[in-house]
Amino acid sequence: MWLRSQASRWGWVPAVIHDREEIVIKGITVIKITLRDDPSGASETTPTGSTSSPFFDADLHRANVISGGDGYYADVEPFEVTLTIDIESAERDELEDIKTRDYASTHRIVGGVDDLIGLTHLHEPAILHALRLRYDADIIYTCTGPILIAINPFKSMPLYTDDMMQKYRIAGEKGIGSDASSIANKIPSKPGAIKKKADAGDGTRLPPHVYQTADDAYRAMMRGIEMSLASGAARRQQAQRARSKQIKDKADDMETPTDQSILVSGESGAGKTVTTKIVLEYFAMLSKLATDAYGGGANKAPEQQVEKQVLQSNPILESFGNARTIRNDNSSRFGKYININFSQTGRLTGAAIDTYLLEKVRLIHQNEGERNFHVFYQFLESATEKERDEFYLGDMLVEDFALVNQSGTYERRDMVSDKDMHREMIEAMVSVVYVMLCIM
Repeated sequence: MWLRSQASRWGWVPAVIHDREEIVIKGITVIKITLRDDPSGASETTPTGSTSSPFFDADLHRANVISGGDGYYADVEPFEVTLTIDIESAERDELEDIKTRDYASTHRIVGGVDDLIGLTHLHEPAILHALRLRYDADIIYTCTGPILIAINPFKSMPLYTDDMMQKYRIAGEKGIGSDASSIANKIPSKPGAIKKKADAGDGTRLPPHVYQTADDAYRAMMRGIEMSLASGAARRQQAQRARSKQIKDKADDMETPTDQSILVSGESGAGKTVTTKIVLEYFAMLSKLATDAYGGGANKAPEQQVEKQVLQSNPILESFGNARTIRNDNSSRFGKYININFSQTGRLTGAAIDTYLLEKVRLIHQNEGERNFHVFYQFLESATEKERDEFYLGDMLVEDFALVNQSGTYERRDMVSDKDMHREMIEAMVSVVYVMLCIM
């Protein structure tokens, strides 16, 4: 069982049923149970017959696989709790403070599942436990139906390489269907990709990844384009008639939406900004392959420049819209909506970025431990002698300006250099202007 407890930072502690008795109170049959701490989930190693818990019972010991062998509950004091619960609520697993726990998992997948919907018991402690086991194993992505859960690892991980991109692209092409005329299936593989495709041909879906989410959206868009081109007005009218008759399944089969959306949300520091960049990089890769596959003629260079422009917009937006906060050194202090346009062949043809809810008050006031927007610190740290003379800065430092010295915080804790970020922003600005001139 899982028992809700404030003694654990997870909010729940593993427990075992020591005693169970049905009693009648005012004519209603209820269950009186006694829960004790579970030694198999309380320490990193729990040899049989040796434990700090006074309630240890060798018959109840089930190896140390329930807690993942990580000692997350080692600081929980031994306990014994007696509760009276309703039978019907217990059978439906609807009790607020007690939840059923899965037995030790024998699955090859860490946490038991790649998709939380596959959990035997889908409730808060089971979800937290599965995510924690996966996170401890450096598996930061987990699905829950069509939603991808990402937990920030706060370290660099080899998950975003070109080879990884190709792996998910190939898997996406295989999942498109057997229609050889599919536009999405015509995007050629890079050299050696045929071998990779054969190596991955076990028919199984790859582990959850943000590339997979991006690829699913792209393939759905391409299917919508193909269906729109193939069906024409007559098929859409037929689907409309079916919908008017409330034959929903039939209408859905006839018509696939072309426009797709990816919503990246989460609390501060969850990794929204980085995830958005990863999605854009994946789309740029698919666009480049589509351009190479179909040829661009005179328009090929401008389209490739659009891909570059979309990616280069990130350093500019981050410099002027991101800042250090108490929880996150690169927190986006604004929202953004990115509208990306693709051609009928899957090539990226344009993009528009709308920003909103910019935290303007940060310009004139910063709380203790926080900074103003990055661009001020980047420029003051990186300004050349010529720039200092041109803008009358002289020998003044960042501490000399009221705009940025109110909080007394000037550095970033994430080991990112303001000089490096300033150089990246300038390069992006030059690139974006150059791209605009090429397209015009």
